[in-house]
Amino acid sequence: MDHVRTTCSLCEASCGAVMTVEDGRILKVVADRDDALSGGFICAKGAAIPDLEADPDRVRTPLLRKNGELQPASWEEAYAFIDNRLTAILEEHGPQATSVYVGNAAAHNLNIITYFEDLAKALGTTNLFTAASLDQNPRQVMSGLLYGDEFALYVPDIDRSQLVWIMGANPAESNGSMMVAPGFLGRMQKVHERGGRTVVFDPRHTMTASRASEYVPITPSGDAAFLAGVAHTLLKLGPPETTALSLVDDLGTIEKWLAPFTPAAVADACGIDAETIVRLATELRETEAATVYGRIGTTTQLFSSLTCWLMDMVNIFAGNLDVIGGSMFPKPLLAQPNTIGPSGVGAGFTVGKWKSRVSGAPEVVGQMPMACMAEEMDTPGEGKIRALFCLAGNPITASPDTQRMATAIDGLDLLVCLDIYQGETASKADVVLPSPPRLARANYDAYLYRFTVRNYGRYTQQYRALETHERSDRETLLRLMAIAQGHGWDADIDALEDATLVATVEAMTQLPESAIEGRNPKEIMTALRALEPMERRMDFGLRIGPFGDGFGSREGISLQTLKDSPQGVDCGPLVPRLPEALRTVSGRIEAVHDIIGTELDRLMTWLGEARPRFTLIGRRQLRSNNSWFHNLKKMQHPTRECTAQINPQDAATLGVKSGDLLRVSTPKAAIDIPAEVSDTLSPGVVSIPHGWGHEMLDGKLNVASANPGVNVNRIINYDEVDPLTWNGRLNGMPVDITKLAIN
Repeated sequence: MDHVRTTCSLCEASCGAVMTVEDGRILKVVADRDDALSGGFICAKGAAIPDLEADPDRVRTPLLRKNGELQPASWEEAYAFIDNRLTAILEEHGPQATSVYVGNAAAHNLNIITYFEDLAKALGTTNLFTAASLDQNPRQVMSGLLYGDEFALYVPDIDRSQLVWIMGANPAESNGSMMVAPGFLGRMQKVHERGGRTVVFDPRHTMTASRASEYVPITPSGDAAFLAGVAHTLLKLGPPETTALSLVDDLGTIEKWLAPFTPAAVADACGIDAETIVRLATELRETEAATVYGRIGTTTQLFSSLTCWLMDMVNIFAGNLDVIGGSMFPKPLLAQPNTIGPSGVGAGFTVGKWKSRVSGAPEVVGQMPMACMAEEMDTPGEGKIRALFCLAGNPITASPDTQRMATAIDGLDLLVCLDIYQGETASKADVVLPSPPRLARANYDAYLYRFTVRNYGRYTQQYRALETHERSDRETLLRLMAIAQGHGWDADIDALEDATLVATVEAMTQLPESAIEGRNPKEIMTALRALEPMERRMDFGLRIGPFGDGFGSREGISLQTLKDSPQGVDCGPLVPRLPEALRTVSGRIEAVHDIIGTELDRLMTWLGEARPRFTLIGRRQLRSNNSWFHNLKKMQHPTRECTAQINPQDAATLGVKSGDLLRVSTPKAAIDIPAEVSDTLSPGVVSIPHGWGHEMLDGKLNVASANPGVNVNRIINYDEVDPLTWNGRLNGMPVDITKLAIN
């Protein structure tokens, strides 16, 4: 019996864990008390890892569609099929007929997060879609425009904060998102023990709100109005002198833009009275270590990009950006665009480097918005998508306008899914390629460690060798790339990757201020080739990163350092990074953009508009994880029901009690869902969790099929998108509610 240190890697908290392993099976998972970041915290999802790994419904061998059914096949058969079908598509229709979709689960998989962009490049397509365009691109785009890099993403320095605002987020149940802070409730409690305060703004009295010092109900999509009122107040009070403020360009324009948004002007629209807005803004300014954090509720609504911009302005005008205890920029161990090369200046950031074929949707952070994915598949003409490689994702369930997405995917000539389940999307595939079990793969949460509340990293080594029927995700993706480039599936993939790495190393030796500037690329490659092929990129990124040893040129870390520290490597608390972190052309915070002025005009118009009778919002659930965690009996719990929560006053008006069937509708579609009367909801708000609706699985996932729930995305569409990023409006949708039946 072995005790194996690892990370949970099921959500963004990236908690340290210890697995008890016997005869190749994971028997138990507990928290790792020695982990440098999580320090002994783990949630119910982590404890369910043994069930996830042993789930009899998991895909463990390739599946190939034969006679209309997915049937077990060899890897060779699967690759040969893909080679033949993809080659024909490329020859007849060209590279733009291909596409890649990457789901949220890829963020927890080192190999997929490392290679997915390479797959799109190998295909030669700009049709790269990811779940980021569902829930986070507005935040990344604002960081790009203001700071020059979409991954210049600040997080609350919660371990040293005295005042924490939490907007549109429920980290008590999500465990934190775009913020790696394991055991968030414990961290909140320590804020209180230091004499500090936490304030939650949400239309729903969440679990996080129940533990906060103060809960402030807010109108769905009212975040921008509220923040505009706060920013107006802070400018009137006078922003403290900070490095961040000194770097802001054209402050006069910002003051002019925000002048109409007095607390009195925004109060009715956001549902927070003017006196409270002034009180909260004043407290935020006068508290030395304060931070404003927002998540999905702020990035999936009517004013997503504007809300993110206003959050930045509030953090700057309150004196809280890039100060200890405020909102700070992490410095990831792996090299990032904002930690290598000349500091404080760069190429800047743009949106719309190319456009989609049908609607002219803009490129955003190198990807296309999911809002245009279905139409690119179902609209005839040159460039119509005919092949989709779906990596660790389920767009049929995850995307708004579910039925159109499902129909569009049905019409593809080739669908290849890299997945562990036959979910709604994978069950329609021509080929399903399985990821290996947890014990047979190494991992490092490279994507998530960009958002840690300390500068930290933890590497989990591969526990056992791959069995004969298993393949690493690295090998799978490299073979798909080889097929796309015409080399054939049985090409020497190590040699192909080596050539790519040589080019990367050569570029870094020529980059000014790089840790290996001026070095001989052959020397660097000799050091890397001493490692296993799958370890070379990781070691390179660590050694040229901000804490790396520069391949012997300074004291620092390497991959071996992480291997020698299975409990994680802590490189210390966050430190102020401005202006060093900037990669704007001007070397300043570029806060003034025409789109912001346009969006503020739209917000001013919205302030005077009538509000709908009912407004839809989402709901986090501790024992759920998007669309793929519903097949485990251990995760079934009364708190994880797929219901429409409704305020008691609204329920009384409609004559509804818990268990009654409601029809929730928009002009285009309707769903029928059980009611749950809850005093956690503000009047006029209805809450439905996402990721459900497994009725189309036909028993492929036995537990999920027996408890399908309802997919709220059936009534959400892309009629309204964020004007800058084309993110869909998933929260704050007007809906109608009708009682259908009584228990």
